[in-house]
Amino acid sequence: MSNKTKHLVDAYQQLKQQTQPAVLATIIETIGSTYQKAGARMVIIQQDKLIGLLGGGCFERDLIEQARSVLATGQSKTVFYDMRTQQELLWGLGLGCNGAVTILLQRLDADHNFSPLNYFAEVAATDNSASIATIYQTAHPDYPIGTTIDWAAEQDRRLSHALQKLAISKPSIQSFELDGQLIQVFYQTILPPLKLLILGAGPDAVPLLQIAKSLGWWVSVVDYRPAYLAEPSFLLADQLCLATSDNLHQQVVLDRFSAVVVMTHNLENDAGFLTALSDSKIAFIGLLGPAQRKNRLLRFLGADAEKLSGRVFGPVGLDIGAETPEEIALSMMTGILAQLNQRDGQQLSLKANDGCH
Repeated sequence: MSNKTKHLVDAYQQLKQQTQPAVLATIIETIGSTYQKAGARMVIIQQDKLIGLLGGGCFERDLIEQARSVLATGQSKTVFYDMRTQQELLWGLGLGCNGAVTILLQRLDADHNFSPLNYFAEVAATDNSASIATIYQTAHPDYPIGTTIDWAAEQDRRLSHALQKLAISKPSIQSFELDGQLIQVFYQTILPPLKLLILGAGPDAVPLLQIAKSLGWWVSVVDYRPAYLAEPSFLLADQLCLATSDNLHQQVVLDRFSAVVVMTHNLENDAGFLTALSDSKIAFIGLLGPAQRKNRLLRFLGADAEKLSGRVFGPVGLDIGAETPEEIALSMMTGILAQLNQRDGQQLSLKANDGCH
């Protein structure tokens, strides 16, 4: 999922205001069962404040100590935590997660725009992905550990050219030679935040908005009633838009969104919005109400209903016994996440995987 970076954007904005150095901790490799996987990142700022979490508390205490030396020396380094052995008892843990992680620590400075956090902020402000590569092992004198490759910079042109020759599909360590020296980098693609479109600004849309925002989603709320959008509760939305089903295409770029929930509580308006959505590429379209209501709405659409095949979910959400508006909103978001992640939403204890969570 692409919503794992909201805390990094928040940290970047905070550091820009304070201008104090900090340390970025990045998991670059894991073995066995671990709390987070390669690509997860956490920021450690002065006074030992953590923004994000890498080990679920397993090794953060020691990681803070390691970060202090990076702040003091300015030298990046890697640390290795092995929770598969009795070594973890030295930290007073005894968690038995049966995994190991390698973490790269980099100092973040205002003079360098807190790179590489600035890349995450830039991606979050657009709909475009970006690639980030950071050197974690090197013998090359011109490219020390912790160097984040600037794809556009002349001095990094040879490095970026070498990386672009590699076929990389997921966060991973990549190796190549430059001037006879081995360079190893951690490579990752940064994706923009997932986006949720809420069609209908009724009171029950507020907890859905709040939960989506807490998960790092970019959220747009649309309604055809100005008074509904004027409610202070919707100020949390990234976009508020006055639109009807007739002009929705002109007001909103529909294909930006990963999911939409249609919740105007009016059958005719819901049918109109569904028609407007039929030509979009949105993968998840949620509807309130029972299955009979969904079927009735699809009949209203006639031939356009075929364009929505496999994308309409009604009633929207997972069966968690939800009753209150907050519980229903939670059910909606878990249903959306399960579908987008191609999961069935069952209890983790029923899974064969016994990993730490």
